[in-house]
Amino acid sequence: MAPLRPLRRLGSLRLASAVVSVVVLAGTTAVLGVSPANAGSLKARIAAAHRQLAALDTKAEAATERYNAARIKLAADQRSATSAQHRLSSAQQTLAHMQKAVSAFAVAAYQGQTLDSTLGVTAASPQEFLDKMTTLQAVANSQSQALAQLAAAQRSEEQARSTASAALKAQQTATQQMQDDRNTVLAAAQQEQQILHRLQVREQAIIRAARARAARLAAQREAAALAARVAAARAAAAALTVQPTSPPVVTGSGGARVAVQWAYRELGKPYQWGAAGPNSFDCSGLTQYVWGKAGVYLDHYTGSQWNEGQHVDRSQLQPGDLVFFGSDLHHVGLYVGNNNMIEAPYTGANVRVSYAFRSDYAGAIRPGT
Repeated sequence: MAPLRPLRRLGSLRLASAVVSVVVLAGTTAVLGVSPANAGSLKARIAAAHRQLAALDTKAEAATERYNAARIKLAADQRSATSAQHRLSSAQQTLAHMQKAVSAFAVAAYQGQTLDSTLGVTAASPQEFLDKMTTLQAVANSQSQALAQLAAAQRSEEQARSTASAALKAQQTATQQMQDDRNTVLAAAQQEQQILHRLQVREQAIIRAARARAARLAAQREAAALAARVAAARAAAAALTVQPTSPPVVTGSGGARVAVQWAYRELGKPYQWGAAGPNSFDCSGLTQYVWGKAGVYLDHYTGSQWNEGQHVDRSQLQPGDLVFFGSDLHHVGLYVGNNNMIEAPYTGANVRVSYAFRSDYAGAIRPGT
């Protein structure tokens, strides 16, 4: 089967664009009441809108993957903060214990049980004097040891407090980054929907104009010529929109076969940033989900998935391999053979079959190896 090129948005707009292209190429713009210059300008504006929409898609995909990476970092920071807090609690308990011990020695000192009291020691014999001196020296040594332990406990408590504070600051920074990326995705999606709406309005105008032109042409030209042009337009539209709907026969490992079969089951489900199934997906969420059905765990992040398998050359690709796009690896799809992949493309679109080797193709890996 011939390789399928990536499908653009607005299926009905594709049909209208195909009809306009056939009519213009047939040299009928004068009959339609549109000058060649105006028709060319209209096509240029629509092409520019498509390019802008594609740029927003890339921006949204990259922001979504930064969001996925920030979620992973936030979880690690939360674990660090919890561990530091436990160490802080332990240090505080030790410090409190040491403070009690030192307080006890302070009371003893106040009551005269310090080494200085030996200046007034009395005894009935030299041996009794030595015994009392030994006891007072032991008290003094215990005081010195307790003070040293107190100082160490204070240093430990201060270090634990500093560690907990740093972990909390890192957690707050990661949380803010997640919020910023989320706002970036939402802003890009809003812009994308506005452009999409304008294209839809323009699409309806083109369809209405195309129908009116077709009616005038039908009155001016013989039925056979008109039928030929309509057939050509329909064939062009069909070439743009036909996609395979059932999986090919998959060879290779059982895991790859399961992943491809599950990917075909997800066709038509909506794209949603940060989603990993079962009802909606972003790009790395889809690949994580279908390979998970094969018993292979992948992180929900393109940057991690790039290193979670054996890198394979384009000429060695097999169904089930992951194909990546962009210098920043902001997009990933599941290769299914015949130069095609299944992908969750962008906001406003559904999981679909697309051409796997677009211009920003970056490489591929084979999970489970």
